[in-house]
Amino acid sequence: MEKLHLIKFYITPDGKLFDVEKNSSVAHGGGEVLPFFRKHMHPSETEVNFYSKEEVLQGLINWKEILLSEECNKSQMMKLQLIRYFIHLYKSKNAVWDQINSFADFSLVSGIPNVEENWYGRDVLLKDILVQSCDYDSIESQLYRTITTSKFNIYETFYDYILHDYKVVQIPKKIYDEREERYLNYSQPDFMITDRELRLKQELNSICKLVPLEEREPFVRCKTKMNRYDFVN
Repeated sequence: MEKLHLIKFYITPDGKLFDVEKNSSVAHGGGEVLPFFRKHMHPSETEVNFYSKEEVLQGLINWKEILLSEECNKSQMMKLQLIRYFIHLYKSKNAVWDQINSFADFSLVSGIPNVEENWYGRDVLLKDILVQSCDYDSIESQLYRTITTSKFNIYETFYDYILHDYKVVQIPKKIYDEREERYLNYSQPDFMITDRELRLKQELNSICKLVPLEEREPFVRCKTKMNRYDFVN
């Protein structure tokens, strides 16, 4: 069984692992997802010249309806989440689609600088959008046993990971504001943290402090995972 910290994974919105290295020849779901993402996030001069923003938006809406009518695999589900994201970008009054100068810019809608930033064949902007706005989580390949998330209930969501000494890093969640027609950072007030979340945090802290890693299996909550995790280094 493979070790999660050695391979780049996403955790899907329904809690399943998406092995982007095995499902694609390009990192971050690239075979089906990455070309689609780059085409719509950074449209070329030709695309801006040839199509109007409204035409691209209608194509995205049509594509969403097609995928919703089908049984999707994990790559298609990731694409569907991105389509929903792009629909917000393309319908916004803050989106720049300048056919005269062949230029498009969605940074005022996304709240993220619209710059292609790639390293080791991976698209950093794609990861930020998936984690901040599309309810995905990222198991880091460059950081030891680290999950990046924008979820607030980390102790409930990642209980078994934390039990196996994973570190959870929280980054701002971005939510689309229909009135302002752009994505805004959203933070949860401290008074909204549930008693359950506080209890699970205390429970995990106690177990991790008192029980050696190799003896924590009896405390695992998900006994019948579809994806059985290998937490051994």
